[in-house]
Amino acid sequence: MPGILTLLLVVPLAGAGAAMLVGPAREREAQLIGLGASGTTFALAAWVWATFPGGPGLAYEEHRVWVPGLGIGYHVGVDGLSVSLVALVAFLFPLALGASGGQVRQRVRSFVATALLLEAALLGTFLAQDMVLFYVFWEAMLIPMYFLIALWGGPARGAAAIKFFLYTMAGSVLMLLGMIAVYARSGAAGPATFDLPALLARPVGFPPGLEALLFASFAVAFAIKMPVWPLHTWLPDAYAEAPAVVTVLLASLMSKAGAYGFLRFCLPLFPHAARTYGPLLVGLAVVGILYGGAVAWAQRDLRRLLAYGSMSHMGLILLGLFALNLTGIQGSLIEMVNHGISTGALFLLAGALVERTGQARTDAYGGLGALTPALGAVTLIAVMSSLALPGTNGFIGEFLILLGAFQSHRVAAALATGGIVVAVAYLLAFVGRVFHGPPRPELRGIRDLGPREYLVLVPLILVVFWVGFAPQPFLARSESAVERVLHRVAAAGGVARVLPPGPEGGPR
Repeated sequence: MPGILTLLLVVPLAGAGAAMLVGPAREREAQLIGLGASGTTFALAAWVWATFPGGPGLAYEEHRVWVPGLGIGYHVGVDGLSVSLVALVAFLFPLALGASGGQVRQRVRSFVATALLLEAALLGTFLAQDMVLFYVFWEAMLIPMYFLIALWGGPARGAAAIKFFLYTMAGSVLMLLGMIAVYARSGAAGPATFDLPALLARPVGFPPGLEALLFASFAVAFAIKMPVWPLHTWLPDAYAEAPAVVTVLLASLMSKAGAYGFLRFCLPLFPHAARTYGPLLVGLAVVGILYGGAVAWAQRDLRRLLAYGSMSHMGLILLGLFALNLTGIQGSLIEMVNHGISTGALFLLAGALVERTGQARTDAYGGLGALTPALGAVTLIAVMSSLALPGTNGFIGEFLILLGAFQSHRVAAALATGGIVVAVAYLLAFVGRVFHGPPRPELRGIRDLGPREYLVLVPLILVVFWVGFAPQPFLARSESAVERVLHRVAAAGGVARVLPPGPEGGPR
């Protein structure tokens, strides 16, 4: 009898197979199958999140021997680092598939099946506790995303998909070499293994030079996926050419796999290198925050503006991770969820605008607030979330990241705060150009939000305010797991500062 985590992987795979079995003339049924499979997956993930017991260990763990001679196993589990990200993946997929009904009209069966394969790969990436199993799911993400861009994207989709594929494949090869080296080194302290909990439980030491190389081999792969400046050049083309619903999956979910990889592998496996090279990554994070914001300010293409803005926010997440204290990492973890929600909403709204007008440039709009008041209101809420307005989900994440960064890297934190000011400028300018001013004559008659769009956007808006006013359930689930990672960094000679306990024992 498979456990609930295996069911999380099997349900979208079964849905993909069922969608492809539907006849070409019944593609509407394929969409319903996709919604049913992703909705069932969300129900399972919601139950896992709601019943997660907390603590530093793994919950709902499943461990079976896969290749015993090489120490490879099917090992899945959730802990505080992954449980909310699993819930985020499962939450966004049915919304993206629901929105795709208005944007994807060709090869619908194949689109639904490919999206469900991507969902299974993303979930597997966050659930895997064996390095080989993680690598399998990590690479499996690449294939469906390549086809989602190449087959359903814009005019330059082929070049964008190939660029995305080559960048991420190059990083993955480096990570694989690093995993093999870790496996070989693990044999000095017991049977060689790829099992991550087993590696962390034994004294596997690395000479400083080797540890630096291994840290870099993992870090490059994760930095490309986030992406981190200067490994970001695949991002604007992929985000601009992919369909809006695919960009939601790329920006809101796949980028989080890179940030998660830093926390799952780089910090606990290579704590000396994380402490030594953390300031370098903090510097790259600040450059990404400022560069992404400045380039976003100069954009007039809706999707490229949001793409560079997303890159700037991912730099903020990286800054929190390498603050190397509880405050910063807790902020980064909750900001991963928040960024997924707010960026997902913004890309869906951008897709709705392009679908209605065929125009991606902001200077082709004007005065939409008077013509589409509901669309304008929802866009403003999503923008306020992205700007971290108090009361929205973005505030708690950015506040904790900056608070943690000020404890360890004050200059970097001050510069990052300037990047947030730039975000206010480009996002409010975007709202002004699109929704304010006199309505353009050619836009008269444009329709406001419809029932399908309300069904997709209202859940996102509810989460914006839920996390904004009640972030404690998310912070409480991750606190013990983050402290466990920080204890490894502290044991390696780093200083792990922690928040004083809140009134109920959780972080303030």
